[in-house]
Amino acid sequence: MRPFFHLLRLWLIQLRYAATRELAFRANFFVWVIVELSWFVLQLAFVDVVYQHVDSIAGWSRPQMIVLVATNQLIQQIFTAFLMPGLVKLPELVRDGKLDFVLLKPAPPQFLISTSQLEIGPLANALIAMAVVVFGLQELQITPSLPSILLYGLLILAGLLTHYALLLSLVSLTFWIVQAESVLLGYYSIFQVARLPREAATGWFRIFFTFALPLLLVANIPAATLLHGFQILPILLFLLTCLTAALFASLFFHLGLRRYQSASS
Repeated sequence: MRPFFHLLRLWLIQLRYAATRELAFRANFFVWVIVELSWFVLQLAFVDVVYQHVDSIAGWSRPQMIVLVATNQLIQQIFTAFLMPGLVKLPELVRDGKLDFVLLKPAPPQFLISTSQLEIGPLANALIAMAVVVFGLQELQITPSLPSILLYGLLILAGLLTHYALLLSLVSLTFWIVQAESVLLGYYSIFQVARLPREAATGWFRIFFTFALPLLLVANIPAATLLHGFQILPILLFLLTCLTAALFASLFFHLGLRRYQSASS
């Protein structure tokens, strides 16, 4: 338990430092909020346009789809605030040899890289997304029980872990290729799958994005828990696949780390 509390204390120190740095550039905060909020509004507008022509999509009504899209936005914004900024710096650290300074510190390098940066802007949009989830539930006249809310929070963490596993795997390619920043475009593209209803996917697409990359579970399972209550098999499947993906990503990162040659070598 002592190493855990040591890492937690280190993470809180890094958060305080990162928050201070971000607040020194307030314009960046407001620009980020406006840009991401505009993108979220466009997603909701697209949903509204679609449902002007249909009553449901794969069994999802308009308010249910709003809960799904808002849940996906909530997960993405939390991940973008706490974990993504540090991960995307890894290719630069490897290319410039600055990873040496990370490896010299008395803490796991994966932890230091993952938690070294913070962006405050996405947290504001996460709160907006949470408000939209509540609005969608009110439109459906659903009041989730306390266990459902707690389980929803747990599944949000599982969604964050899935985001983390995919992005960590992608940036770890920098140990084999020089310009790994280009593969990050794949992350932004592929995670659009997460806001699709799982029931709308069929064939190999559904199998691949359920078991190999569980993107069809990231927002679907938390949203379905609020809408329909506890469903043990989908929840267990989601937890198992996200933990497997995270384990693979960590092993892949450490495999790449063994290939790293420091700037002084």
